[in-house]
Amino acid sequence: MRRIIILGNKEKMSVLEALDEIRPWLAERAEVMVDLEMEAALEPEQVDFGLVLGGDGSMLRAARRLGGAGVPLLGINVGKFGFLTETSADRFQDVLNDVLAGHYRLAERMMLRCVLERDGDVLLDTPGLNDAVISRTALSRLITIEFRVDAQRVTTYRADGLIVATPVGSTAHSLASGGPIVHPELNALVVTPICPHTLSNRPLVLPPEVEITLTTTQFSEPPALTVDGQMNRELRKTDRVRIRRCETPLKLIRTGRMTFFETLCNKLDWRGQPRYV
Repeated sequence: MRRIIILGNKEKMSVLEALDEIRPWLAERAEVMVDLEMEAALEPEQVDFGLVLGGDGSMLRAARRLGGAGVPLLGINVGKFGFLTETSADRFQDVLNDVLAGHYRLAERMMLRCVLERDGDVLLDTPGLNDAVISRTALSRLITIEFRVDAQRVTTYRADGLIVATPVGSTAHSLASGGPIVHPELNALVVTPICPHTLSNRPLVLPPEVEITLTTTQFSEPPALTVDGQMNRELRKTDRVRIRRCETPLKLIRTGRMTFFETLCNKLDWRGQPRYV
């Protein structure tokens, strides 16, 4: 019998309502654990996959917690955008029947490892599914970020900030800042400056094997490092942020009910050519 852990945000009523509907149905077909705190100690061999109730925020949190352990995730959208989820709550039976019958594939998604160093000490070492962002605070001016690839200096950005995203994260903050959409099956690092002072500073796509080093050198107010929009650390001058690919990719359960391009059209509201009436 399959062993499934249900994850989500207990503070959201929509998650609790979905849990009340899904848990009894699933309990008749599998062994079910529930962890809405996302804090329980868990070994990979204890579960076959994680069922995430929520939106993209819940998926990002679950990915950081279980992705490195190789536990596959299946997302059911009871949030707002739901770009990373597989289906909506009203279709959970169809999707879960497919998964329990083995009619699915595991799609690997590249994750980041982000390390913040200060005076030789590691202050933060965390995975991330979407992106790592250095950005100014609301009242500060432009910040200066030295950008290196494999220890080779590339440029120095004067900008509101800088985003290093995965292909999954290319449709999030990076896209809103003018970055490219990268197919999630690819492995790459997408570097997108936020409102750069020099217009020739354009988005950059790098191979996944490189290590990026970002050093904050000048700013009026301390900027912040944010990973997946959820983990935040204030930065000081000469702090170093090292970003590279995680050794273990995230595994997402895909049933094939919606392709990546169908998701783009639906979630980004791509309507094609205008129609003449």
